[in-house]
Amino acid sequence: MKTFIVSGGGKELTARLGVDGEVIVEGELFSVRRLSATEFSVIAGNRQFRVVAAADGESYSVIAGAYAGTLSVESERDLLIRRYGRSTAAAGTRREVHAPMPAMVISVGVAPGDEVRRGQPLLVLEAMKMENEIVSPGDGRVKEVHAIVGKPVDKGQLLIRFQ
Repeated sequence: MKTFIVSGGGKELTARLGVDGEVIVEGELFSVRRLSATEFSVIAGNRQFRVVAAADGESYSVIAGAYAGTLSVESERDLLIRRYGRSTAAAGTRREVHAPMPAMVISVGVAPGDEVRRGQPLLVLEAMKMENEIVSPGDGRVKEVHAIVGKPVDKGQLLIRFQ
């Protein structure tokens, strides 16, 4: 079961995706059926309603019953990395990438001076026998690389700094 954090309207809810269109939001079971690319039929208990959701950059414009607004959705892992693993500059642009967990550096794919794009793989960490690809949080130029292949890193340790 995949877990996601849904944020909007000043609230943050936990949603778990099950099988066959089941979604559990804060303990309440919803049955979801896709009607089209942007429309869904949702049943919760004895209530049924239609939801319209359209991607709008990194968020979704949503109309669901009486609610109309913007929601952001991120995986539980991405939320933890954002909250605990990376710092942000005052302007909101991430200028550093930190280790999200204690791990071993398996590979580093960038060097100082490299231009990177948002989502581009930067390095791979191994933790608990699982490889975790760390990607660029935004577009920019690599200023410093502190990760060394074959060396362990601690949670929160600076790995890469951008200009």
